Amino acid sequence: MRLEHKPDFDKVLARFEAWWHCELLDRPLLTLGVRPPKPFPEPLLPPYPTLRDRWLDFDAILDRFEAALPHRVFFADTYPCYMPNLGPELCSTLFGAELEFGSNTSWSVPIGRTCAEIARMTPNFDNPYWTAMRRATDLSLARGKGKWITALTDLHTNGDLPASLRDPQQFALDLADDIESATAAVEHVTDFFPQIYDDLWRRLHAAGQPVTTWAPALHAGRCYVTSCDFICMISPAMFQRAILPSIVREMRFLERNFFHLDGPNALRHLDALLALPELNGLQWTYGAGNGPAHQWMDVYRKAQDAGKCLEILCANLADAEAFIGALRPEGVWLAVGGACSLDEAQAFLRKLERWTRRTK
Repeated sequence: MRLEHKPDFDKVLARFEAWWHCELLDRPLLTLGVRPPKPFPEPLLPPYPTLRDRWLDFDAILDRFEAALPHRVFFADTYPCYMPNLGPELCSTLFGAELEFGSNTSWSVPIGRTCAEIARMTPNFDNPYWTAMRRATDLSLARGKGKWITALTDLHTNGDLPASLRDPQQFALDLADDIESATAAVEHVTDFFPQIYDDLWRRLHAAGQPVTTWAPALHAGRCYVTSCDFICMISPAMFQRAILPSIVREMRFLERNFFHLDGPNALRHLDALLALPELNGLQWTYGAGNGPAHQWMDVYRKAQDAGKCLEILCANLADAEAFIGALRPEGVWLAVGGACSLDEAQAFLRKLERWTRRTK
């Protein structure tokens, strides 16, 4: 598959496929921002009467994205990608929730009075928000053909979905007061995960493109970043009884997955996740004020020892360099934050290549 602004995209896709298997094609994966040679004025979105109107104007959002493409640098395994987005709680709208929009995110208004009520809900794929997401996905696929990859939107399902329908604090109390009813609510919404996922995935598949997500891993078939941000609020025993079985069901439906483990309070669940044969990899998100990434080397080593691939969210190139020689290069993806010059990026890539040669 050739992309106008990334002619070596097939090589990137092959590197990701090796990464899923904790193997190397030629070197570890590297994604990072490179400053363009010349600054360019980024087009502004027009004024809107409400934030909701701004979020839903996907035509204007795509105009802005496409106008910036010729000025961006897609270095190493970075490639042009657009994800239609209405915020992390979109899936709650399938079960009747409304979204409220801020400048940079959205959130759902809880509607579930009890877990038993949630366990009787069924999804409506014709609600205005999901209809808008279908249209946005189709629009990006049509406009981006040969130019960029369209990503699956942000899907928070399993335990995050009843938590958004009830309110996270209330759902934590539900788990403490009546774990059977809370578990039944999680299992019930998970019954619909294949239908939710495939409703958008089939559009990507029919367009002949590989699948990616908000974390830009690539695979030709069904893949996703499995997650449950809610688990930072509960104990290991509660997690393993009420939430983990649904996460495993999602993993078994997918061909490839890696888990987004969010924040130090979620680390109590690391061992249970790494023990899963269904899990391919780990993205450990240490959170603001808890970095840089190399301070968590023991987490990455434990995941490598469990046979999992890694997306390592590095603060900058110096943080990324700390992993050279500290881990095995097989199954490593260094996702570097910030932006650097092209010369700095090329120098770091040469270090990755030397690391790979030394380990062969």
